[in-house]
Amino acid sequence: MDFRIELLKVLIAVGWSDGELSEPERALLRGWMTEFHLSEQQRNYLQYYLDHPTTREQAEVFSRTLVEAVQSPQQREEALVRLEQLARADDQVDVAEQDFLSRIRDLFTDTGNLGLFANRFKQFFAMRPFGSGGSGDALLAQLEAELLKVWRERDHQDPDVAELKAGGALSTHQRSLMFVGALGGCTWAELGKPLPPAANCIQTSLGLDEVPSRFVEQFLSDPYVRSLDRSRLVRGVEEYAERGLAQGLIDLLFCLAARDGEISEDEVETIRGVALGLKITHRVFIASKLRHIPQTQS
Repeated sequence: MDFRIELLKVLIAVGWSDGELSEPERALLRGWMTEFHLSEQQRNYLQYYLDHPTTREQAEVFSRTLVEAVQSPQQREEALVRLEQLARADDQVDVAEQDFLSRIRDLFTDTGNLGLFANRFKQFFAMRPFGSGGSGDALLAQLEAELLKVWRERDHQDPDVAELKAGGALSTHQRSLMFVGALGGCTWAELGKPLPPAANCIQTSLGLDEVPSRFVEQFLSDPYVRSLDRSRLVRGVEEYAERGLAQGLIDLLFCLAARDGEISEDEVETIRGVALGLKITHRVFIASKLRHIPQTQS
């Protein structure tokens, strides 16, 4: 888990917490993104949150993840310094911000009290107005409708999804599979390589039977997903997919990459960007890579 990525997400959430991310705040955040020497994938991932208002629920999740990523008192000190700078970016610190910063500062005398550190964030976000709410959900719902509309227009004749094809509602599991397949296809398109036969990789990596595997492959191979913003699909997988499927997607991508007998550095770094966005642990990432790396590379 990358501490600075999680810190930037919380800082963006703090910026949006009063309902608007001001230009001085945006400039400061963009400066930190440059200072941290982020990869293009990391910058694209964070750009989504700069462009779309954070909800209260997202902010609370981000703050919990940041606390989990903190490994030292120095990192907490950095978090506080950046929070103070952001609060003063628009030349004013309101009462809620001042109270929050003073309470956070008190915790730095107790380096083991991460629970209180997280609780202060939660209390602060509970007091903030945020925006009108639901904007993130609305964007995901729009993306879901786009994907489903395109899929229905394709010539898929599988009788097992005939009801969905005819206009029925997605099941929870189908929604999860749809976003996983679309994110896989969008990611693969970034590599500029033809998609190899994927059925076996999908079944083994995602643990699916033949019918749901075909459903995933239809999104994985659809040309439409190539034009989508990967960060939007990452949000969809984060929101809707079971954790096992999100982890399985990393395995699936490595499985596809290995089909030509070699996993290139470009493929590793692209898959790493997806794993970072989905908050997949380094251990799971490496295990998937080692499971599929051809013997000639090992």
